[in-house]
Amino acid sequence: MIKKLDPNGDYETSVEACMLAGTHLLNATLHKRSITKEKSDLLHSDKPALDVPVPAELQQVFSAMKFIEDLRPDYLRGTKRWSAEDGKRCMESYRSVKAFAEKVLAE
Repeated sequence: MIKKLDPNGDYETSVEACMLAGTHLLNATLHKRSITKEKSDLLHSDKPALDVPVPAELQQVFSAMKFIEDLRPDYLRGTKRWSAEDGKRCMESYRSVKAFAEKVLAE
């Protein structure tokens, strides 16, 4: 569970977990809204490109996922020193994706 991780001490695992879980939640939401077919999952918020514009109600979810994804190059593949503020925003972004997905999936 993501909440068992220390977002600063385990930052690499936290970012990866938020990205993976968030991507699954995003795909489930897209399927539920019939925006994508079940065999057409996104790997990232922008890959592959959607066949339709991102609906306004999902803009915040896509932005949250993009923030998480954008942490990876500098922190996981690069040498940037970890920022606790980015860790906080990563968890907040993931929680917003999760909350939105749970709401949509409960409909």
